[in-house]
Amino acid sequence: MFRYVLFLFLSFSSFQIDAQVAYNMELLGYYDDNTLPSANETDQKVFNDIWGYAANDREYAIVGSAAYIHFFDVTDPQNPILIDQILGTDTTIWRDIKVYGNYAYAVSEGNGEGLMIFDLSDLPSSVSLVTRNLDFFEKAHNIFIDENGKMFVAGSNTDVIEGLMVLDISTNPTEPQLLGKSILINYVHDLYVKNNIAYCNHGDYGFYVWNYNDPNNPILLANLEGNGYNHSNWVSEDGSYAIFAEEVPAGLPLGIVDLTQLSNGSIELVGDFFQFPLLGDGFFNTPHNPYIKGNYAYISYYEDGVQVIDLTDKTNPTLVGYYDTFPNNLNYAGYFGCWGVYPYLPSGNIIASDRKYGLHILRFDETLSSNENLDDNSKFTIYPNPSFNGIFNIKINEVTNEKVTIEVSDLSGKKMFEQVLNLNSKMVDLSLLANGFYFGKIRIGEKEMIEKFVVSKK
Repeated sequence: MFRYVLFLFLSFSSFQIDAQVAYNMELLGYYDDNTLPSANETDQKVFNDIWGYAANDREYAIVGSAAYIHFFDVTDPQNPILIDQILGTDTTIWRDIKVYGNYAYAVSEGNGEGLMIFDLSDLPSSVSLVTRNLDFFEKAHNIFIDENGKMFVAGSNTDVIEGLMVLDISTNPTEPQLLGKSILINYVHDLYVKNNIAYCNHGDYGFYVWNYNDPNNPILLANLEGNGYNHSNWVSEDGSYAIFAEEVPAGLPLGIVDLTQLSNGSIELVGDFFQFPLLGDGFFNTPHNPYIKGNYAYISYYEDGVQVIDLTDKTNPTLVGYYDTFPNNLNYAGYFGCWGVYPYLPSGNIIASDRKYGLHILRFDETLSSNENLDDNSKFTIYPNPSFNGIFNIKINEVTNEKVTIEVSDLSGKKMFEQVLNLNSKMVDLSLLANGFYFGKIRIGEKEMIEKFVVSKK
């Protein structure tokens, strides 16, 4: 059932990997299925969007894959339960899922899928597909549902492919009604809507804000040009700012937009663009989808997994947590890794979808890795990493009489190895493990740090 990573190193000499797997975040649960079909013969990126749902003191994750929409009970995060997976009409890289009331809505760029509507009211027993509605479009890239039950459809294969279609699902959630549609300045890739104000990502044109009081005749309020393809955004709870991601070309940073002067027709960038690549200086990571909860932004950050960024001081955002769902990368190749993240479950647990490794259930806690924890650059060194014979050395860079232990797990969280290291020998023998990536939790007394170990036996 679980998928493991096998990676062939063709011409690497021995070198150091410095990035931790996690900081202030921990993996609670995990689900993957290596039997699922991909979108094409060469594409191993199976999973895509994710959304959450909660009812009757239970929590659920809804995850898209190339062929299916998957429904999981994640109330017990250590034991996610697949309730059902419902087949689409086509295999596709792109799906988008949202929830309104007791219904989930999904669109894709697959042929003939239209708007898929799922009844969630029988959970945790079952999920039912109510309809594949083809009345308005056959495919679409994205949807957003506002607080009043208006669904905004972006990238539909209709006469408003370079605009938005607005449907009412508040009156009858299973039978949407067309409220209006309009052509805008350019294709809308993603959007956020509140109080009839649509904050739109117009790709190469930038970030635009529209008044949608009349769904047939939107009014432009303000716009901001960017550095690249303005991909997605989320607005703060008080409406004072938005964070946006520019996905193309790869490696562009995040930006924050001040919305406090929107009524005067003005929006502007707050401070500088920013990013926190886990591989360090000289490497540039790519954000996908940002979300805001309180003062934190939760970002699905492709090859850097999930990042949590503190926006209390918007002129100086700080990285306060991350979990690397895709530890394969030794450099940034673009668009592998974490597709989506959902931080709004009542428990505070975070669900995320990795394109290759499926569903992750995570917890963020600023106390998980405090200043008292290990600093990998100053406390210890692991070498060689990758190891071509499975033997690793751990050099402790300070004098200590405390017990040193290491616990190694695979990508599903299954413990594969545990050892107490004595003061004279800090050798770790993982030669019996298959080639691949592993998480190593190193403890010195009460302090700990998680690192990734790469076994690449020749």
